[in-house]
Formats: sequence, C-alpha cells, structure tokens
Amino acid sequence: MSELALDSRAGAALELEHVRTVSERFDLFVTLIAQLNRSIRRIKGFEMREMGLRGVHVMILFHLNLEEEGLTQSRLATLCGEDKATISRAVQDLTEKGVIASDPTSQNHRNVKLELTDRGRELALDLGIRVGEAVEAGGGGLSNDERSTLYTLLGHVNENLLKYLGTMERRHAERSPR
Repeated sequence: MSELALDSRAGAALELEHVRTVSERFDLFVTLIAQLNRSIRRIKGFEMREMGLRGVHVMILFHLNLEEEGLTQSRLATLCGEDKATISRAVQDLTEKGVIASDPTSQNHRNVKLELTDRGRELALDLGIRVGEAVEAGGGGLSNDERSTLYTLLGHVNENLLKYLGTMERRHAERSPR
C-alpha cells in the first residue's frame, strides 16, 4: 500500500474519531442539560404544589423577594428567563391569589412595579428554605471552588450559545426574502 493511501486512511480515521467525539460530547451535553432541566421543573412543580402554586411562580417569588422596590413584568420576564406572556399569566394568577400586588392607580400595566404582599413574603420565606435545600442537594459533594467553577463554566457555555444563536439568526435573516 502506498504512503499516500496510508496517510489518507489515517486522516479518515482521525476525522471519524473527531466526529465520534463531537457526537458523544453533543449527546452527553444535551442529555445532561435536558435531564437537569427536567429535574428542576419537577422539583419546582412538587414544591409549589405543596404551597398551592405552580412551578412558573418560583422565580417570580424569588426575584420579587430580592427587590424591595418591586419589579415590572418586563424585568421579571428577563430575570426569570420567560416570555412576557407567561409572566403576564403568572402575575395575574399570583395577584388573584393575593401573593403579589401593584399600584392600583397606575394606568400603564407594563411599567407597574409589582411587590409581594404579606402572604407573598411568607411564601417567599418558605420558598427560600426549599430553594436552599434543593441547591445543597444538587451541589452535594462539590466544594465551594468546584461550585464556583461549575457556574463560571455554565455561564461561558450559555454566552457562547447565545452568540452562536445570534449568528444563526443573522444568517437566517440574510437568507430570508424581505
């Protein structure tokens, strides 16, 4: 067999190994992220059902508890990583349940600051305890340095994927007829 044929086979084998490695990394990454997301959604749902609420309410209560001045629905959507329609429905539900309130004299509902009621603060306190337990359970066996590294790395991956998504959206917009 000629040297060129051997080099070609070796190159093909290396390329196949690279494809397999990328494929394996993709599978592991996507599977783990999906499983983490599912576990988090299930924990939120379980904990909130016990409190008479829904999983989507977790982050709203969490963020409103951090902001004494209150937050707008738009800001909540950003902080919670949810679309505005989901937040709007959840806010309406929480308002009806007496968990959050807003200035009743305001005409512009989009810029109204929402705040926790006394009942909402009680629920948020209980939620804070439950969140702490879940975070400790999830990070069990990790040192503080390992947790910090994990969050830093996840942040980098998220930033990279957002940049990649932006590139894809620009390419799609350029190809789409106007």
